[in-house]
Amino acid sequence: MPQNIRDVMTSNPCTIDADRSVAYAAKMMLEEDVGLAPIVEDGKLIGMLTDRDIATRVAAEGRDPDQVKVRDVASTQLFTIGPRQDLDEALRMMAKHQVRRLPVVEADGRLVGVVAQADIAREGNDAQTGQLVEEISESGGQMSSIEEGQFPVQFPRQIEEQQPESLVGEEPQVEEQREEEAVSKVQAASSRGRRKRSTAKRKTATRKRSTAKRKTAAKKSTGTRKRKTASRKRSTAKRTTAKRRSTAKRSTAKRRSTAKRRTTAKKRTTAKKRTTAKRRSTGKKRSTAKRRSTAKKRSTTKRRSTAKKRSTAKKRSTAKRKTAGRKAAGTRKRKTATRKTAGRKAAGTRKRKTATRKTAGRKAAGTRKRRTTRRKTR
Repeated sequence: MPQNIRDVMTSNPCTIDADRSVAYAAKMMLEEDVGLAPIVEDGKLIGMLTDRDIATRVAAEGRDPDQVKVRDVASTQLFTIGPRQDLDEALRMMAKHQVRRLPVVEADGRLVGVVAQADIAREGNDAQTGQLVEEISESGGQMSSIEEGQFPVQFPRQIEEQQPESLVGEEPQVEEQREEEAVSKVQAASSRGRRKRSTAKRKTATRKRSTAKRKTAAKKSTGTRKRKTASRKRSTAKRTTAKRRSTAKRSTAKRRSTAKRRTTAKKRTTAKKRTTAKRRSTGKKRSTAKRRSTAKKRSTTKRRSTAKKRSTAKKRSTAKRKTAGRKAAGTRKRKTATRKTAGRKAAGTRKRKTATRKTAGRKAAGTRKRRTTRRKTR
């Protein structure tokens, strides 16, 4: 049977950074099927986040787990053990502090593993394991993980009254002494921060002890008492064996469940990657089609714009040529009219000159006739 912590501890536990959100830590703890997450900084253990921390300091207070950081709710009061210490020391520490898990750290504070109650139950002595479970669970189930007694006001731990089994024929003094030893044992196993029992509970316990004493005096003979003791021992052995088997079954079921969850997570991751690749491929195709459509639209728009510009330029050129033709025609008309006007003026001038010459010829002919007549008359 291994007696060293290093032989039974869980090596390389899943750790988390103090600046992560509580929601991320809860998802990690669910995927890894663990109840606590060690907080490590530069390889050294600085705190512990447990499922109870999340339940009492986040969920119970209605805080947003996505906004709360791990360092704000983690437990910083730690009970640690070295990897070279034996199982007996781990049993003593778990019973003393009433914790079910102990972080295993080296002398320099470096985290190397975690040892749990289940590890000791699988490898340790049956009697010691049963005693450990009894002492850890003594407070009524209010302790669940690495840190207890952190909030003595909000979450007080109450010591339940135990009724030790009475044996027939024993003297009242022996019975009372055994009851006091049982109560002392419970008080020694309890962690700090417990409230003292009230006066009413003490009176109730006293009355119950007195009743048990009276019933003990009325029990059967010593032989019957021995048979009952042997029967109880056999029953205890059977319960211990059944508990070991149940623990082994739970461990097997836990491993199968973990393997199944990991397979499921792997399948989901693969499906997610395929879906992501498909979406990327589809997005790429859509992007390419969109770019092509955009380029085609731009090309069509550019061609239409070019054709429109050419048509406008052609229209402007035609209009310009028509305007120039009209101007030239007007100029030709004006020149023709000017020539005609000049021809008419020249014709009038020639007519006037001809009439003047004719008039001058007539005058000259009349003058010559008069001269001739005058000569003839002489």
